[in-house]
Amino acid sequence: MYAFTRSSQFLYFTFVLFQLFHLTTSQLVGSITQSTQNPYELLVLIRNPTNQTISILAWNNVFDYEVPLPVSLAIRDDSGHHIRMATMYAMRAGMSNTDFRHLEPDAVLSRGIDLRSLIQVVPEGRSGNITVALPGGFTGKSHTGNWTVPAAAMANLSVDPPRLGDFSAAGLQDISLSARRLALELNFPIFDNDGVVNSNPYDPPGGIEIDKSCPVLNGTSMADILSSAGIYANAISLAAKDRSRALFANYFLSRARQTVQRVALSVQKAISGEGPQIGVYCPDVSSVCGRNPNILGHTFTPSNLRPAEVVMCSTARRLPRVPWPCSSHPGKQIGATATHVLLHLILTINSMFRNAITGSVYGSGSCQLLKNSHLLATVKNPDSYAQLAMAQWEYGLGGRPYNGKPCPPKLGIVPNIQ
Repeated sequence: MYAFTRSSQFLYFTFVLFQLFHLTTSQLVGSITQSTQNPYELLVLIRNPTNQTISILAWNNVFDYEVPLPVSLAIRDDSGHHIRMATMYAMRAGMSNTDFRHLEPDAVLSRGIDLRSLIQVVPEGRSGNITVALPGGFTGKSHTGNWTVPAAAMANLSVDPPRLGDFSAAGLQDISLSARRLALELNFPIFDNDGVVNSNPYDPPGGIEIDKSCPVLNGTSMADILSSAGIYANAISLAAKDRSRALFANYFLSRARQTVQRVALSVQKAISGEGPQIGVYCPDVSSVCGRNPNILGHTFTPSNLRPAEVVMCSTARRLPRVPWPCSSHPGKQIGATATHVLLHLILTINSMFRNAITGSVYGSGSCQLLKNSHLLATVKNPDSYAQLAMAQWEYGLGGRPYNGKPCPPKLGIVPNIQ
């Protein structure tokens, strides 16, 4: 985002807002049914009833086939509480045409989901019954004819500084989904492979632990990157507490301050060795990194049985660590960093939070405009936290180890971070 005047900045954001998150021009229709052969197996059907093609961004949702366990459903017990599920999440560097699922008019997408891969814990409600629901919608594009991803929305990690894709350049919209919830009566807990009942999540203490096999790249170790992620988490907390500046309001609604502070504190505790154990790994045993060059890293949170894990792909580990505050110039994009990627991924570990944070809206401009979305809350979007952290730090407001003068822009324009 370049150094606009106040009037041009307003017109720019009005245009992008019109293009992104405000228009809900299309509605998909979905259903969830239970298999007659196996009560734990569900069939999800999503149909396009409109006369236009709907292209859905397949990032960490039911359309995502590159991630084995994306968050496709919301599952609650009979008291309305979220049930912890096994989930996977992948962070991408930018969009590509293969990241979209195209539904022609009247086309139907189907996907089978086995609840035994998602839940191995006892629901906390009175009866043990659960309800299963699809999300309220997706991010995508309704169009006629062919549509391709604009070049600006694609990443370029080979330039200096490395550039992530500009999410807002794709002009995506809210695509709503209408579907009824499915009530189920199932026997819980589900047995593990050894026939042992696991009635509670397995959350050994220890916080974040880095695998010793992670190499040092470009003079930076994973311990260095994790330390910088802790600085970013502290910056989030400082921004949420500071009511004298408008920076927090660029990314979150005012009523979200306590939630944002609580999330930042959970991350800080995890980095300092408190809370559930989370392993940070560099070897990618599940081979998710190699499936798409845009994938920077991924996470896996089991519903029990073993600790959660973060995998940093080699593309992310080669990125710079973090820029020094007040070092950028107007009109110059702040390059992608390994710290941004690691913080973003840590925020998707749902063993730290009651309800998983799994939104996939990236970039400074898009995360600001996300406040206007009717379908995705900003507190559910990990990059909203990361963008707030990076802006707070870039302005010299992020606290130690920086002790210089703050440098917020006179017009209140956030730095150009994708």
